[in-house]
Amino acid sequence: MAQTGNKKVTLKDVSKASGLSLITVSRALRQPETVHADTRAKIQRTIEEIGYIPNLTARSLVSQRSDMIGVVVPILASSLFADFAQGVSHVLEPRKQQMLLAVSDWSPAKEEEAVRTFIARQADAIIVTGFSHTEMTRKLLSQFSGPVVEAWNLRDSVMDSAVGFDNYGASVEMTRYLIGRGYENIVMVGGSSAHNDQAEDRTRGFIDAMRAAGRSVSGDTIVEFDNPATIEGGVALIQTLLARKQKPDAIFFLAELPAHGAMLWCMSNGVSVPDDVAIAGFGDLSLSALLPVPMTTVQIKGRAIGERSAELVMARLDGASDSPASHDIGYHLQIREST
Repeated sequence: MAQTGNKKVTLKDVSKASGLSLITVSRALRQPETVHADTRAKIQRTIEEIGYIPNLTARSLVSQRSDMIGVVVPILASSLFADFAQGVSHVLEPRKQQMLLAVSDWSPAKEEEAVRTFIARQADAIIVTGFSHTEMTRKLLSQFSGPVVEAWNLRDSVMDSAVGFDNYGASVEMTRYLIGRGYENIVMVGGSSAHNDQAEDRTRGFIDAMRAAGRSVSGDTIVEFDNPATIEGGVALIQTLLARKQKPDAIFFLAELPAHGAMLWCMSNGVSVPDDVAIAGFGDLSLSALLPVPMTTVQIKGRAIGERSAELVMARLDGASDSPASHDIGYHLQIREST
């Protein structure tokens, strides 16, 4: 019979209800392999009947492990970061690890607060997005005793480990592709690079590829929007761009949602894609291939980044120390009818 009222169910209650010694019950929970299967089954039935929940804080003092992994993402509105979190969870769940998820809204201060909370709650490892941190966050992570993974980008020098892809290279490759297709007036639309190394690298890749091809880059060539990227933002941006005296013949969006907004507005207002304007995105969300004019984009493996980050964390916690510092998940140019 389940306990009622406000009385906290303890290990002693499990011992009394099961008719087994406190030592046997405790051993079954801490070292199950040392207890007979029938005895373990009896203890588990009793736990379920009386509603006992182990004190994980007390257990972590003994094991020196909390079985909690802290993860910081900038947003969850984009399915890319939701896929990333799902990938982390997919690896952690079979290992009986819990993910502590925080959303920073692209704010370094919020990321710092999340990292402080993770450390205070004795997280075993921390996974953050990118390399743009406050000085205090860098200090906290560098002093943290567990594994640290910086995800979604790559650098030659990392704090501990990095799992991601070459944002700069992906932007260069897409820009070269658009130039090779013969587009003359290419405009790049991207999120703010402030506190966002991924956006910074993508913008730099576009600029370098344009200049390497002898193309000029001016204030009209690069359009910046405030994070987070939204479909509604893309709707507003495409109207502004097509109202210019010298209209772009190709637009490279460094985020997928505003590219979707631009595509949907064009289709609703008689603007032919790609005949009037070509549109390329970055991310390859599921809708991109399903649009009436399927959209060219950079395919990112968000779930794979999450899975590899979690695998790396668990391997490190299990004692592995020979893993490389950087893990390149790669990207792929997905060429479709919009360009």
